[in-house]
Amino acid sequence: MSSRSRLNKTEERTDINISPMIDMVFILLIFFIVTTVFVEEEGISVDKPTPQPPDKEQEERDEPVILRVTTNNQVIHDGNVVTLNRVETLVKTAISKSDVPVIMQVERGALAGVMVQVMDRAKVGGAEKISVTSVEAQ
Repeated sequence: MSSRSRLNKTEERTDINISPMIDMVFILLIFFIVTTVFVEEEGISVDKPTPQPPDKEQEERDEPVILRVTTNNQVIHDGNVVTLNRVETLVKTAISKSDVPVIMQVERGALAGVMVQVMDRAKVGGAEKISVTSVEAQ
C-alpha cells in the first residue's frame, strides 16, 4: 500500500463543478432557438382543376383515329387498306367533329418513309399531335 498516494488532511481535494457550464449551455441553446428565423420557402402555386364527371357524348366522340402501317407498307384504318389521300380525309372528318387523338401503330419492319408520309398527311388533315407506337407484325 505504500505505492498509493494518500491525501493528507492538509491537502485540499479539488473538484471541477460543471453545473454552471451546463446551465450556460442550456441558456445559449434557448437563446439560439428563440432567435432563429424560420423561413418559409415559397413554391409554385398550382391551380388544381376540380374533377367533373365525363359526359356520355364526350366519351362517344373521343374515339381516336387509329392508323396502322404494316410491314408491307400499307396503311390500314378499321381493317381496310387506305391510301395516303384517304388518310388526310379521315383525319379531317374526325377532327371536324371534335379534337380526337391520332394514333399510329407501326409494325416492326415497316419503312420509316411510309410512316413519315402518313404523319405528314395526318398533319395536313389537321392533326396537331400524333402518337406513334410500335407493334408486332400480324
